Amino acid sequence: MRFSRCHLRSTVRCGVMFIAIGIAGCGDSCFVGFSNNGNGGVIVRAGNPAPTCSLSQANGTMSVVVANSQVCETCTAAARMEHVFVTLRSIQLRPSASDDTNSSNWLELAPRLANEPRQIDLMGNSMPVILVDRAIVPAQSYREIRLQFFPGSPTSVDGLPGENACGEIGWNCMVMANGHVEPLRFPSGVLELFILSQSIESDSVVVLPDSRIDLRLSLEPYQGSSFSSAEGWKPQNALVGHTTVVRQRSLEAENSTPD
Repeated sequence: MRFSRCHLRSTVRCGVMFIAIGIAGCGDSCFVGFSNNGNGGVIVRAGNPAPTCSLSQANGTMSVVVANSQVCETCTAAARMEHVFVTLRSIQLRPSASDDTNSSNWLELAPRLANEPRQIDLMGNSMPVILVDRAIVPAQSYREIRLQFFPGSPTSVDGLPGENACGEIGWNCMVMANGHVEPLRFPSGVLELFILSQSIESDSVVVLPDSRIDLRLSLEPYQGSSFSSAEGWKPQNALVGHTTVVRQRSLEAENSTPD
Protein backbone atom coordinates (compact mmCIF):
# COMPACT_ATOMS: atom_id res chain seq x y z
CA MET A 1 0.00 0.00 0.00
CA ARG A 2 1.32 3.46 -0.91
CA PHE A 3 1.00 6.66 1.11
CA SER A 4 1.66 10.10 -0.32
CA ARG A 5 4.03 12.36 1.55
CA CYS A 6 1.18 14.82 2.19
CA HIS A 7 -1.03 12.03 3.61
CA LEU A 8 1.82 10.86 5.84
CA ARG A 9 2.34 14.36 7.21
CA SER A 10 -1.38 14.68 7.96
CA THR A 11 -1.39 11.32 9.74
CA VAL A 12 1.59 12.28 11.88
CA ARG A 13 0.02 15.60 12.81
CA CYS A 14 -3.21 13.93 13.85
CA GLY A 15 -1.22 11.41 15.90
CA VAL A 16 0.68 14.15 17.67
CA MET A 17 -2.54 15.97 18.52
CA PHE A 18 -4.16 12.84 19.99
CA ILE A 19 -1.02 12.12 22.03
CA ALA A 20 -0.99 15.69 23.27
CA ILE A 21 -4.64 15.48 24.29
CA GLY A 22 -3.91 12.26 26.12
CA ILE A 23 -0.99 13.78 27.96
CA ALA A 24 -3.07 16.82 28.88
CA GLY A 25 -5.45 14.52 30.70
CA CYS A 26 -2.70 13.55 33.15
CA GLY A 27 -2.93 16.98 34.80
CA ASP A 28 0.78 17.83 34.60
CA SER A 29 1.04 18.89 30.97
CA CYS A 30 -0.03 21.74 28.77
CA PHE A 31 -0.43 21.80 25.00
CA VAL A 32 -1.03 24.66 22.60
CA GLY A 33 -2.06 24.28 18.96
CA PHE A 34 -1.26 26.73 16.21
CA SER A 35 -1.84 27.13 12.48
CA ASN A 36 -0.23 29.30 9.80
CA ASN A 37 -1.41 29.12 6.17
CA GLY A 38 -2.80 25.66 6.69
CA ASN A 39 0.29 24.30 8.46
CA GLY A 40 -0.48 23.44 12.05
CA GLY A 41 1.33 22.06 15.03
CA VAL A 42 1.18 21.41 18.75
CA ILE A 43 3.52 22.56 21.49
CA VAL A 44 3.54 20.27 24.55
CA ARG A 45 4.88 21.30 27.93
CA ALA A 46 5.15 18.90 30.83
CA GLY A 47 6.38 19.30 34.36
CA ASN A 48 5.76 18.87 38.03
CA PRO A 49 4.22 21.09 39.28
CA ALA A 50 1.95 21.45 36.27
CA PRO A 51 2.78 24.36 33.93
CA THR A 52 0.26 27.09 33.40
CA CYS A 53 -1.60 26.97 30.09
CA SER A 54 -2.67 30.59 30.06
CA LEU A 55 -0.92 32.59 27.34
CA SER A 56 -0.05 36.26 27.68
CA GLN A 57 -0.82 38.53 24.71
CA ALA A 58 2.02 38.39 22.19
CA ASN A 59 2.96 41.67 20.55
CA GLY A 60 4.97 43.06 17.67
CA THR A 61 6.00 46.60 16.81
CA MET A 62 4.85 48.64 13.83
CA SER A 63 6.05 51.83 12.17
CA VAL A 64 3.83 53.73 9.73
CA VAL A 65 5.49 55.48 6.79
CA VAL A 66 3.84 57.53 4.01
CA ALA A 67 5.54 57.43 0.61
CA ASN A 68 5.47 60.42 -1.73
CA SER A 69 3.78 60.40 -5.14
CA GLN A 70 5.62 61.75 -8.16
CA VAL A 71 4.64 64.99 -9.85
CA CYS A 72 3.35 64.65 -13.42
CA GLU A 73 5.99 66.59 -15.36
CA THR A 74 4.18 66.28 -18.70
CA CYS A 75 0.83 67.65 -17.44
CA THR A 76 -0.22 71.22 -18.10
CA ALA A 77 0.04 73.73 -15.25
CA ALA A 78 -3.73 73.71 -14.79
CA ALA A 79 -3.83 69.91 -14.51
CA ARG A 80 -0.51 69.25 -12.74
CA MET A 81 -0.69 68.74 -8.99
CA GLU A 82 2.47 69.93 -7.29
CA HIS A 83 1.34 69.45 -3.70
CA VAL A 84 -1.31 67.43 -1.91
CA PHE A 85 -1.61 68.40 1.73
CA VAL A 86 -3.48 66.23 4.22
CA THR A 87 -3.76 66.74 7.96
CA LEU A 88 -4.00 63.47 9.89
CA ARG A 89 -5.61 63.06 13.29
CA SER A 90 -5.88 59.25 13.54
CA ILE A 91 -4.41 56.02 12.09
CA GLN A 92 -6.29 52.84 12.98
CA LEU A 93 -6.32 49.09 12.27
CA ARG A 94 -8.91 46.40 12.82
CA PRO A 95 -8.81 42.62 12.32
CA SER A 96 -12.00 42.09 10.30
CA ALA A 97 -14.09 44.02 7.82
CA SER A 98 -17.42 45.35 9.02
CA ASP A 99 -20.05 47.83 7.92
CA ASP A 100 -20.04 49.25 11.44
CA THR A 101 -17.40 51.98 11.23
CA ASN A 102 -18.08 52.92 14.87
CA SER A 103 -17.25 49.48 16.26
CA SER A 104 -14.93 49.33 19.26
CA ASN A 105 -12.40 46.93 17.71
CA TRP A 106 -10.35 49.65 16.00
CA LEU A 107 -6.77 49.85 17.25
CA GLU A 108 -5.34 53.38 17.38
CA LEU A 109 -1.70 53.54 16.27
CA ALA A 110 -1.12 57.26 16.74
CA PRO A 111 -3.10 58.56 19.75
CA ARG A 112 -0.95 61.69 19.86
CA LEU A 113 -2.46 62.92 16.60
CA ALA A 114 -5.84 63.42 18.27
CA ASN A 115 -4.51 66.48 20.10
CA GLU A 116 -1.66 67.30 17.72
CA PRO A 117 -2.84 66.79 14.10
CA ARG A 118 -0.02 66.62 11.56
CA GLN A 119 -0.09 68.10 8.08
CA ILE A 120 2.07 66.38 5.45
CA ASP A 121 2.67 66.78 1.71
CA LEU A 122 2.01 63.65 -0.38
CA MET A 123 3.71 64.97 -3.52
CA GLY A 124 7.16 66.14 -4.54
CA ASN A 125 10.66 64.87 -3.96
CA SER A 126 10.69 64.95 -0.17
CA MET A 127 11.65 61.91 1.88
CA PRO A 128 8.97 59.46 3.08
CA VAL A 129 7.26 60.70 6.23
CA ILE A 130 7.37 58.58 9.41
CA LEU A 131 4.03 59.03 11.18
CA VAL A 132 4.39 56.27 13.79
CA ASP A 133 7.63 54.85 15.16
CA ARG A 134 7.50 51.37 16.71
CA ALA A 135 4.00 51.30 18.14
CA ILE A 136 3.18 48.19 20.18
CA VAL A 137 0.61 46.12 18.26
CA PRO A 138 -1.05 42.82 19.34
CA ALA A 139 0.07 39.91 17.16
CA GLN A 140 -2.68 38.96 14.69
CA SER A 141 -3.91 39.74 11.18
CA TYR A 142 -5.46 43.10 10.33
CA ARG A 143 -7.64 43.55 7.24
CA GLU A 144 -8.67 47.20 7.38
CA ILE A 145 -6.87 50.51 7.84
CA ARG A 146 -8.65 53.78 8.55
CA LEU A 147 -7.10 57.23 8.24
CA GLN A 148 -9.02 60.12 9.76
CA PHE A 149 -8.27 63.69 8.72
CA PHE A 150 -8.43 66.94 10.63
CA PRO A 151 -11.70 68.85 9.99
CA GLY A 152 -10.53 72.20 11.33
CA SER A 153 -12.02 72.17 14.84
CA PRO A 154 -9.35 71.04 17.31
CA THR A 155 -10.10 70.12 20.90
CA SER A 156 -7.66 72.84 21.92
CA VAL A 157 -6.03 75.79 20.17
CA ASP A 158 -2.63 74.40 21.10
CA GLY A 159 -3.43 71.32 19.00
CA LEU A 160 -3.45 73.24 15.71
CA PRO A 161 -0.54 72.55 13.34
CA GLY A 162 1.87 75.49 13.26
CA GLU A 163 1.11 76.37 9.65
CA ASN A 164 -1.71 75.52 7.26
CA ALA A 165 -0.45 75.19 3.67
CA CYS A 166 -4.04 75.12 2.38
CA GLY A 167 -4.88 78.61 3.60
CA GLU A 168 -8.60 79.37 3.80
CA ILE A 169 -9.59 76.27 1.77
CA GLY A 170 -9.35 74.01 4.80
CA TRP A 171 -6.75 71.57 6.10
CA ASN A 172 -6.76 69.05 3.24
CA CYS A 173 -6.15 70.33 -0.27
CA MET A 174 -4.42 70.08 -3.65
CA VAL A 175 -2.14 72.83 -4.98
CA MET A 176 -1.91 73.00 -8.77
CA ALA A 177 1.17 74.15 -10.70
CA ASN A 178 -0.62 77.36 -11.68
CA GLY A 179 -1.08 78.23 -8.00
CA HIS A 180 -4.77 77.31 -7.80
CA VAL A 181 -5.75 75.58 -4.54
CA GLU A 182 -8.60 73.07 -4.49
CA PRO A 183 -10.10 71.21 -1.51
CA LEU A 184 -9.93 67.44 -1.17
CA ARG A 185 -13.29 65.67 -0.94
CA PHE A 186 -14.21 62.57 1.02
CA PRO A 187 -17.13 60.15 0.59
CA SER A 188 -20.33 61.20 2.38
CA GLY A 189 -18.56 64.31 3.65
CA VAL A 190 -16.76 62.30 6.36
CA LEU A 191 -13.04 63.13 6.51
CA GLU A 192 -11.69 59.59 6.52
CA LEU A 193 -10.15 57.09 4.11
CA PHE A 194 -10.53 53.31 4.35
CA ILE A 195 -7.85 51.01 2.95
CA LEU A 196 -9.53 47.62 2.60
CA SER A 197 -8.01 44.16 2.17
CA GLN A 198 -7.98 44.35 -1.65
CA SER A 199 -5.70 47.39 -1.39
CA ILE A 200 -3.39 45.73 1.16
CA GLU A 201 -0.47 43.64 -0.02
CA SER A 202 -1.27 39.93 0.65
CA ASP A 203 -4.82 40.97 1.68
CA SER A 204 -3.90 41.63 5.32
CA VAL A 205 -1.29 43.07 7.65
CA VAL A 206 0.10 40.14 9.63
CA VAL A 207 1.84 40.99 12.90
CA LEU A 208 3.78 38.04 14.31
CA PRO A 209 4.97 37.81 17.94
CA ASP A 210 8.16 39.83 18.54
CA SER A 211 8.22 41.00 14.92
CA ARG A 212 9.00 44.45 13.55
CA ILE A 213 7.19 45.68 10.46
CA ASP A 214 6.91 48.89 8.49
CA LEU A 215 3.43 49.73 7.24
CA ARG A 216 4.04 51.77 4.10
CA LEU A 217 1.10 53.83 2.92
CA SER A 218 0.75 55.19 -0.59
CA LEU A 219 -1.93 57.89 -0.79
CA GLU A 220 -2.55 59.05 -4.33
CA PRO A 221 -4.87 61.83 -5.49
CA TYR A 222 -7.28 61.27 -8.33
CA GLN A 223 -10.04 63.28 -9.98
CA GLY A 224 -13.46 61.71 -9.94
CA SER A 225 -16.91 63.19 -10.14
CA SER A 226 -19.92 63.68 -7.91
CA PHE A 227 -23.59 64.28 -8.61
CA SER A 228 -26.09 66.51 -6.87
CA SER A 229 -29.59 67.53 -7.91
CA ALA A 230 -28.64 71.19 -7.59
CA GLU A 231 -25.33 71.15 -9.50
CA GLY A 232 -25.46 67.92 -11.51
CA TRP A 233 -22.16 66.19 -12.26
CA LYS A 234 -18.98 68.03 -11.34
CA PRO A 235 -15.29 67.10 -10.85
CA GLN A 236 -14.21 66.02 -7.39
CA ASN A 237 -10.67 65.61 -6.06
CA ALA A 238 -10.23 62.61 -3.81
CA LEU A 239 -7.66 60.14 -2.46
CA VAL A 240 -7.07 56.43 -2.92
CA GLY A 241 -4.83 54.41 -0.63
CA HIS A 242 -2.63 51.31 -0.97
CA THR A 243 -0.50 49.52 1.61
CA THR A 244 2.63 47.39 1.49
CA VAL A 245 4.28 45.67 4.44
CA VAL A 246 8.04 45.52 4.94
CA ARG A 247 9.15 43.03 7.56
CA GLN A 248 12.22 43.91 9.60
CA ARG A 249 14.40 41.69 11.77
CA SER A 250 12.51 40.18 14.68
CA LEU A 251 13.06 41.64 18.13
CA GLU A 252 14.18 38.24 19.40
CA ALA A 253 16.86 37.97 16.70
CA GLU A 254 17.96 41.55 17.34
CA ASN A 255 18.30 40.99 21.06
CA SER A 256 20.24 37.76 20.60
CA THR A 257 22.84 39.35 18.28
CA PRO A 258 26.17 39.57 20.14
CA ASP A 259 27.72 43.03 20.58
